[in-house]
Amino acid sequence: MDRNRSERIGWKREGAWIVAMAAASAAVFGFARQPSQPAGLPKGPTWGGGAFQPKAANTIFATGDGCALCHSASPNAGALWSSTGEDVSPHGLWQATMMANSARDPYWMAQVAKETSLYPDRAAEIEALCVRCHAPTGHHTHKIAGEPPLRVAAAAAHALYSDGVNCTVCHQIQADGLGTEARFDGNVEIKPGRKIFGPYPDPGGQPMIMHSAFTPTHAEHIRSSALCAGCHTLRTEHAGHKFPEQSPFFEWRNSVFNDESGRTGTSKSCQECHMPEVGPMRVARNPAGFDFNIATRYPVKAHSFVGGNAHMLDILRTYADELGVTAPAAALERMARATRQQLSHKTATLAVEDVRRETAPDGSARLVFDLVVTNLTGHKFPTGYPSRRAWVQVQVREGRTPLFTSGEPGADGRIKGIADELAIPHRDVVDSPDQVVVYEMIAADERGKPTTSLASMATRLKDTRLLPMGYQPNGPHTADTAPVGLNGDDNFEGGQDRITYRVPIPKSSGSGRLTVVAWLWYQPIPPAWVDALRRFKTPDTDRFVRMYDEMKLKPEQVAVTVEFETR
Repeated sequence: MDRNRSERIGWKREGAWIVAMAAASAAVFGFARQPSQPAGLPKGPTWGGGAFQPKAANTIFATGDGCALCHSASPNAGALWSSTGEDVSPHGLWQATMMANSARDPYWMAQVAKETSLYPDRAAEIEALCVRCHAPTGHHTHKIAGEPPLRVAAAAAHALYSDGVNCTVCHQIQADGLGTEARFDGNVEIKPGRKIFGPYPDPGGQPMIMHSAFTPTHAEHIRSSALCAGCHTLRTEHAGHKFPEQSPFFEWRNSVFNDESGRTGTSKSCQECHMPEVGPMRVARNPAGFDFNIATRYPVKAHSFVGGNAHMLDILRTYADELGVTAPAAALERMARATRQQLSHKTATLAVEDVRRETAPDGSARLVFDLVVTNLTGHKFPTGYPSRRAWVQVQVREGRTPLFTSGEPGADGRIKGIADELAIPHRDVVDSPDQVVVYEMIAADERGKPTTSLASMATRLKDTRLLPMGYQPNGPHTADTAPVGLNGDDNFEGGQDRITYRVPIPKSSGSGRLTVVAWLWYQPIPPAWVDALRRFKTPDTDRFVRMYDEMKLKPEQVAVTVEFETR
């Protein structure tokens, strides 16, 4: 008997008693019925025929707890547990990600409140753009139903729309036009029909159809970086200027990680880095909590979507009740730990090279060395949201006594010795403690002034974020991604930056062997961006500023290295 026929027979035998067990599962999970759907949506089922119902659903989407019926780990099933006994189920991981909490993100809501306060006549336009990717179930529901564009407050108050970027969003994105201009800026296409696209051929469809009224369908585009590009390529407009607010997909395209022209030894898709493999396993269990008679799949990708924003995951955990976060604290803590692991092991490296003593032109002694910063990611570092920055701290010591320090982070998250953190020039050579190399994007408004207002950004004053390996000046999308403000630095190139330090050695010191210590720090929300929010007295800006101040967040250490002078 062929495997597919055997599996279908197994489904049929199990089906009758699975339906009976659904009522018990619903009682355990305690989910409520969904709110009514807009009249303009196509008619059809909103869920399967069993007693279990997700928290909210319409004829296009359902909340993630619906998928948890079969795609969460159970102590009575072998499915969805790792070889070391960890819950690696899609729902167990996803619920604690920034994707799941995109509509609850207090920083996003504060920034939207700031933008709409600055531009009240554009409030509906600004909010409509933002909810495309932060509340996509609501955006696409309104679009398909012919309803007016969704507003942020309405999304936050709706059980389905506030469910973030959930399973029924990504797994229903159509392949048509992915990776093209038509699909950027959140303009992915989702159609009625309730087809759930997945990476595995020959999906056993009957249990999903019976329980959820969705049909699993094999589709290779679910593995492609172009799937992610729809929301991770965002341009905003102001005064006729189209501004590249977020461009990680464009950056990836101009790197050795690109696989669009065929796989190479260096190719990696977004999913390969941000959805690590968790081994061969069954990818579902039955609603009663026991294993289905289904094939083992490989590879299985963790729905952890690990990025770099551990700070926000800490905020979501700390203020979960206030923000309406439903993920368990342990799951959020685990995801923040995974984020910090990725930052510290898979993001960038430091190397101190060619340490030597020289005599300066004025006859004084100095320690000279190069610091090489290497980007390991498939896009710029930092990338994405424009507030993010990274910088280098360097300290030269004699024994335990510091002789020179540049770039030390202060207790308030600011860089010591820097008066204006939106006006830090890029440097190829550092010879003074008040000179710091910061990898960041600083935008200007139409008057040429630095701004943290997304709706005001017209040009890039500075973009010295580390380029990905293989970046070419004549490659794709360079109009949006080329470095800006390098000040003639020829040592800033695809994949790395080489900085020369010339550190004065005090006459009263330096007789012993000197040590160079270097750190690379990362900060997703710098104080200068929060300072801009303090000027706007709205509930959302006040709430985020309070949370930020109470958390006393420290920058994340990405890399550290130590090198001793050879004498």
